[in-house]
Amino acid sequence: MTAGMAGGVDMAALIALEEPAGDSRTARGQRTRRHVAEALVELLRAGETDPTAKAVARRAGVSPRLVFHHFADMDDLYQFVAALLLRRQWVDMPQVSPRLSLATRIERTVAHRAALFEETSDIRRALLCRAPTSVAIRQALAAADHLFLQDLETTFAAELADLPGSTRAEYLGAMDTGTSWEAWERLRTTSGVPVPRARRVMSLMLENLCGRTAEAGRHHAAVGTAPS
Repeated sequence: MTAGMAGGVDMAALIALEEPAGDSRTARGQRTRRHVAEALVELLRAGETDPTAKAVARRAGVSPRLVFHHFADMDDLYQFVAALLLRRQWVDMPQVSPRLSLATRIERTVAHRAALFEETSDIRRALLCRAPTSVAIRQALAAADHLFLQDLETTFAAELADLPGSTRAEYLGAMDTGTSWEAWERLRTTSGVPVPRARRVMSLMLENLCGRTAEAGRHHAAVGTAPS
């Protein structure tokens, strides 16, 4: 995807987040920051809901002092994790051609989101807990949601093309809601639906919405040409 702004976040800055520094000392610092962040992620995936700095340091094999040498506090560490997560989503977002069949576009869209949500749900829950007190985390989450919305708008451009502005926004919003992390979380965690079935549910929502756009477009055209 082309670098730019997403939800108020500078994506070009995110790209540079993991670019190796030319200076060896700076590069070592980058590696340590990343290693500490990965330790936090591992703890979250292991079921720790709010790991302490000592737990993160122990997992990373460093001292708590070194953790706070690289991060001002735990909020700063979580903000770094949020940025890394957003960068990965941006880099790995599939470029699904709108010229592919609708069935293929739906399958690839749902497959990507299901895999990403399964891998990152523990992290997202932890970030949401800290979002109320962290502007940076709120911005990262909003940017992630914005990227998903842009992806849908591009992937299903053909189905949305003939809809008037307000109706188009409603259908795009419905697609976005139906394929969101929140929808996946409801299916997987609240309802306990297994992954294959959750994917089918998400696919059905997209199929139904895409199938109705043509009808909605024809209805708008008929109303627009009807005599007053």
